Amino acid sequence: MPKTIFIAGGAGYVGSKLVQFALVKKYNVICYDNLVYGKKSIKKFSGNKNFVFIKGDVRDKNKLKKLFSEYRIDYVVNLASIVGDKQCQTIPKTAYEVNFNGNKCLAQISKSNKVKKYIFASTCSNYGIVNPNEYANENSKLFPVSLYAESKVDSEKYLLNQKTKDLQFVILRFATAYGLSNRTRFDLTINSFTYEAFKFKKLHIFAKETWRPFIHVDDMCYMILKSLLIKNKTNLVLNAGYTKNNFSKKAIVEKIKKNIKNCKIEYVDAIIDRRDYRVNCDKISKYLKIKQSKSIEDGIKEILVNIKKKIIKENEIKQNLLDQNCKRLQLFYKR
Repeated sequence: MPKTIFIAGGAGYVGSKLVQFALVKKYNVICYDNLVYGKKSIKKFSGNKNFVFIKGDVRDKNKLKKLFSEYRIDYVVNLASIVGDKQCQTIPKTAYEVNFNGNKCLAQISKSNKVKKYIFASTCSNYGIVNPNEYANENSKLFPVSLYAESKVDSEKYLLNQKTKDLQFVILRFATAYGLSNRTRFDLTINSFTYEAFKFKKLHIFAKETWRPFIHVDDMCYMILKSLLIKNKTNLVLNAGYTKNNFSKKAIVEKIKKNIKNCKIEYVDAIIDRRDYRVNCDKISKYLKIKQSKSIEDGIKEILVNIKKKIIKENEIKQNLLDQNCKRLQLFYKR
């Protein structure tokens, strides 16, 4: 009998792609989302008999209790979150409530309803600033430098303190995402740089020598689905990415320049984002035995192809740029 996955935040950038991949794997999928960014990303799944959409907020305990009593849910994936530093700064109180309280609420209900596995999407931003000569691993000290990372660190602490025989928690500290999805974000480093370089033929890059780990959204989904099958007896934390995919901003720009000619680059010394870290992801490779499906070059090329062919329309891109995303959050949560 097919297993049922409950995906909170299932209409988002990662969530909508995860829904797609889970359906291909013949899972029954319950997509739960408050539709901050609309329903377009999941529209194509509406005719699938294994897909159910329920509109709701991850903080709504009564709605979740009712839902979990109506459906037999095997696995929970929590992607419901206000993601990003500026996004969280825009609506700080709500952001913490969604990211921490929402996760706590969903975890408690999962625990009470015999869910087998709970996957929590955390972030490598939790490491904040790391010695440039070192790679952070899962035991490295966490040094959150933003409200977004603080909310994720607190959520991790809460989950790791949960003791239960039946439900195991897997915390995936994801690298910075890139690539195409059913709702492609253009407030992410690689996606944003690629669009701006193509559109304006110039880039202003702050803190060019700061490092990040990167991961394609497809690989994020593969890791989540594989993590459901881990037979862990204790709660588990994994850096979710590939060690070879740590790059400086300058190195990312060089990769983009190979695909976009005559792009003028201006490097600015000012630091508006203090994060600077490289991450070791060897542990997840041992657990999941998974290989990278799409490189950074693949991600850059697929974004360019979809922009050039107008598969992604200009107004759609503008709606998913950083400032516009912040405005949408502000308007949505004021209602």
